[in-house]
Amino acid sequence: MKKLSILALLVIMASSCTDNPSVNGNVTLKASAVSATGMTSTTARVASSVTITDFKINIGNIKLETDEEDVRHNEDSIHEDIKLVGPFLLDLLDPNKTLSQFITSVTVPNAKYEEIKFKFEKSIQPGEMEGKTFLIKGTINGKNFIIWSSEDTELKMDFADPTKDFTVNSNDVTLNIKIQLDALMAKLTTLANQNLLQDTDGDGVIEISTDNDDAHHDLGEQIKSLLEQETDLDDKD
Repeated sequence: MKKLSILALLVIMASSCTDNPSVNGNVTLKASAVSATGMTSTTARVASSVTITDFKINIGNIKLETDEEDVRHNEDSIHEDIKLVGPFLLDLLDPNKTLSQFITSVTVPNAKYEEIKFKFEKSIQPGEMEGKTFLIKGTINGKNFIIWSSEDTELKMDFADPTKDFTVNSNDVTLNIKIQLDALMAKLTTLANQNLLQDTDGDGVIEISTDNDDAHHDLGEQIKSLLEQETDLDDKD
């Protein structure tokens, strides 16, 4: 499918795994906001008229789904799906952290896994993310903007290459949930050039949300859908 500090972390298994290291491996999950033209947070978030300064997401439960075609899936109950319980609140453009933000690391049974399922979920943490699933801030032609959604969204995500699953075979695997910024930057630039982004309530901030801030509900839905489409899975940082 085409596509921020950790507040709480509880990892549970759908069914118990043996402690025998010969039948287990380790999966590390990360997340990052990237650009095809620049992999660093600085180059990825700046265009001619648009600058993104903040990008926060709140991820709820995460599930690693085993490939039903893997012979081990039917042989032993430990090869059921693996569930990780959030929330995982990530600040993807925190200048004090690496580009690929650590989410969690978990021991899983050796098996072939075909995809990851997770939610952008409303945060209950007091502060600017409360009640929001994602929050993007920056400037458009020098004017402050904020983009956010209060709508939970479930994503079923695999590698951009549909033939590529990932296999754990007593080894360490790192998976990176990547949100591509290029399409978002292009969308905001186009909307700004069409003079469609207005501060209609006069509070000094262009507000775009799936609610109806500044009468931009439809644009908020478009950007939410765009982020869903631009979220992919990769096995590289």
